[in-house]
Amino acid sequence: MEDNRNKIVAFLEAVVIVVILLSLIQTFLEDFAVVSGWSMMARTKLSISSFCFDLFFTIEFLVRLYYAIVNRRTMEYLTRGRGWIDFLASIPLLMFNSGPTLLAIILKGSTMVNISGIFNVLKVIKAIRIARILRFLRIIKLFRNIRYVDSKMAQRHIANITTLSITVVVFSLFLITLTSLGFRLPGIATNLYQRELRTANILVKAEKTEKQLTFTIQQLDKYDTNLLIVKKDGKTIYSRYKNGYYRENFGPGDYSYFSKNGLELFFDSRIVSIQNSLQNILFFIVVLLTVVVFLIFYSPHFAITVTDPLRVIERGMSERDYNLEVKIPSAYREDEVFKVAKLYNEVFLPLKDRCMMEGEKPALDLTMSDIQEMLPEKKEKST
Repeated sequence: MEDNRNKIVAFLEAVVIVVILLSLIQTFLEDFAVVSGWSMMARTKLSISSFCFDLFFTIEFLVRLYYAIVNRRTMEYLTRGRGWIDFLASIPLLMFNSGPTLLAIILKGSTMVNISGIFNVLKVIKAIRIARILRFLRIIKLFRNIRYVDSKMAQRHIANITTLSITVVVFSLFLITLTSLGFRLPGIATNLYQRELRTANILVKAEKTEKQLTFTIQQLDKYDTNLLIVKKDGKTIYSRYKNGYYRENFGPGDYSYFSKNGLELFFDSRIVSIQNSLQNILFFIVVLLTVVVFLIFYSPHFAITVTDPLRVIERGMSERDYNLEVKIPSAYREDEVFKVAKLYNEVFLPLKDRCMMEGEKPALDLTMSDIQEMLPEKKEKST
């Protein structure tokens, strides 16, 4: 019974790892699709898959949290079990990223021009989308399956430092994104916003009569090609394209919205979406390289300079017939680990060999007093 339960748990863990990897691929493709100009149908499918992944991770987190509470191990799961990673990579993304995006897709499918309220939400999503890189935190689960680093200490150390590094990078980028959004720092988005604001002010001043407003719109038609739709008191009085064109070429986040005194304006902000996606891809690559560096380069270094010497010392002190010396690289001979290794090579192993030859105490019975006898006595300072 217990064996079957372990097999089921191992299978479910493998499924989670596969989903983690698939979600990372989906995260990259969702931004790549925007930059490459994929069809709206393909981008919509990617957005729906994003919602499905976030929903899966949310359910997984809630299940793990439930069992942790039942077994009275809640804090252990949230801290040492990295449950906080499971939380950050699931519920916030579902609530503030994929959930509102899916809602925008559903509303857009029912009516194109009657969803003005949702566009204010999409402005926030543009800032929140950077948090999708939090999915990289889920890849930390893979560290428990590193085959060439089978030391628990090495796995824990590498996982911790990688987690901290990714967390700092992601939240730094997130804060930078929020800051640029709040302070309107110079850039494509700021220039576009200022241009839209000028257009909006011109139309607000011209809205006294419908004839004057229509004339002004006709003048702006060539001046501001980003102006898409103008509505007055809920009635559409101008649209650059037919509704079918919007459905085929525009998605959630590709619009910006302005409203004042019953006048509603919709602007094309796809160039900002492309810029945001390019930034997200860059951030994605930075975080990916961070993971790769720690996994491929740093973990073997940690094993060579820390866990491997300690393992040799541990085996030499616990196994009667194990007499292998620790190799001490000249570049690291001043490290504390290799100073201990030097004592092990020059003091403990000779003492162990002597005991074995003289038939005295076995290696397991060696005491600190035995070792101290072999250490050179320090000369007393003259008074």
